[in-house]
Amino acid sequence: MQQVYLHALFAIIFAAILYPFIGYYSIIVFLSGFVVDVDHYIYYAIRKKDFNLMNGYFYHVPGSKVHEPHSDSLYIFHTWEIWLLFFILAFLSHQLFLFILIGIIFHMIFDWGYLFFNKDAIGERAWSLIGWISRN
Repeated sequence: MQQVYLHALFAIIFAAILYPFIGYYSIIVFLSGFVVDVDHYIYYAIRKKDFNLMNGYFYHVPGSKVHEPHSDSLYIFHTWEIWLLFFILAFLSHQLFLFILIGIIFHMIFDWGYLFFNKDAIGERAWSLIGWISRN
């Protein structure tokens, strides 16, 4: 997991760029641009039965004393099925979901850039909920 502050920083810059076009919905883009990583904490809390927020953060930081190598981790908001759900909800329900999806896509572009430069992290997460369920 990349530094949370970097996700927040780039999300706020992106939201500021979007503000003239989408107004206050840019706040939703900002929040979903980094809050999506809450699934990393959920994964840690369920796996380790530890609800300490800092331990959940450092579990995903290589070199920290809490870090453990992991592979095929299910970060639910990082799966394409969730993206598809937000896409469908955006058109069937409320446009709010479209702006959540925009924030998630922005976040994922950031994550994919990280994975591009850190090839050893590629197998760290599951990209599909259905695929993860079939393997586990």
